[in-house]
Amino acid sequence: TAVLAVNDPITFNGYEVYPILSTVQSNDFVSFFYPVNDRVESYLDAKELYSHRINMKQHQGKRKRKKQIEFDQVKHKAVQIKDDQRETFDIPPKVNDFLSALYYFRAQRSIEVGRSVFIDVHEGEKNWKLEILVLGKETVITPMGTFETIKTQATPHYEGIFLSKGDLYIWMTNDTQRIPVKIESKIKVGQITISIVSKQGG
Repeated sequence: TAVLAVNDPITFNGYEVYPILSTVQSNDFVSFFYPVNDRVESYLDAKELYSHRINMKQHQGKRKRKKQIEFDQVKHKAVQIKDDQRETFDIPPKVNDFLSALYYFRAQRSIEVGRSVFIDVHEGEKNWKLEILVLGKETVITPMGTFETIKTQATPHYEGIFLSKGDLYIWMTNDTQRIPVKIESKIKVGQITISIVSKQGG
């Protein structure tokens, strides 16, 4: 079960931000083979749509990690706290984390089939470009209903090198909200498909 939520705006370091929450949890059967229990929270600037902070607590299979990255968008520095170790990295202006990047893309007014949107992202102690290519328009059937969507492919690049360990496809409603209704991604043990089952608010 995966949940994406945008909570009411709060003030963080003098900026109005939207706390964005992503949680993913495997059921009992899947957990026997490959347990997944992820919680990621990003603070998205309400005006400029860049990240101020990301908190991650993830458990995937035997891999566990917990870290926090705070972005100083004035001095262009990222301060990471991981395993009680503190490190500082240079970042480009208006950088996003991997979660806030999705919402930055969703807010773009002009999206064309065959065109890519490139987003500056800091993750994995590196700065890289996230390319989101609009592949086309598709009708998608989900447990919640049928949607007219745009199909996109997300590809991370670092210094021009393709980094993706597998393809990530996201289908979003073909309207101003661009609600993610289907996601497909490859993982070490195969492929996962996420389909929307309910929506509240918005």
